[in-house]
Amino acid sequence: MSTAQSAQPKKKRRLAQVAQNVKDSYTISRRSYPWIGWALLGILVALVALAVALSAVTSQALWYWLVMGVLLALMADMVVLSLATRRASYMQIEGHPGAVKAVLDQAGRGWYVESDPVAFSPKGQDFVWRLVGRPGIVLVAEGAPGRTQRLVEDEKKVLRRILSTVPVHVISVGTAEGQTRLIHLERELRRLPTKPTKLTNTEIDRVAKRLSSLSSKGLPIPKYMDPNNIRPDRRAIRGH
Repeated sequence: MSTAQSAQPKKKRRLAQVAQNVKDSYTISRRSYPWIGWALLGILVALVALAVALSAVTSQALWYWLVMGVLLALMADMVVLSLATRRASYMQIEGHPGAVKAVLDQAGRGWYVESDPVAFSPKGQDFVWRLVGRPGIVLVAEGAPGRTQRLVEDEKKVLRRILSTVPVHVISVGTAEGQTRLIHLERELRRLPTKPTKLTNTEIDRVAKRLSSLSSKGLPIPKYMDPNNIRPDRRAIRGH
């Protein structure tokens, strides 16, 4: 009896947490996309209307199609809300030092992302991040192109000396003309060419280990920066 009673509060806490997460996601999305509420409502109305139409056409029970329509609408709304929240979060942290790392951590399988920048300028708060994937080695410069160019060139010289056969790609992230916006960084990574050279999983692992072994110690990130913790302030969102 006690086990059943203890399970109920846990279930309620989980449901409350899910509801809070959905609420926070909606609030974050609405800051960048004021129309998100109407879009979610429109999906629900459209699928419920479709369910009613299918019920009339197939002569099946209305309740069956309504349940199916509502479930599909909830799934579609969650997908749309998730995508909108992700993009809105990137838009809201764009321009903050270290924001690129928050995107690189979402690169997914097939990429080895180094935890610390390979170069940075404390004065301009510019960073150069390095990751390894099927296209080769990718240097992601974060900051004004005029300030990061020297940092990138120095890193490319090192890479040419120790891994001359591995392709090196450079992506400059920022809001200036010719730069890649933060919300488009993942897309740019997917678009990198893999021909004529394409690293296998084994080669990615070897290159990553080679780079790690050459780094006697990581570059220290200034104390006021923590790229892994850059995210919208949820307490501020809730007005606390």
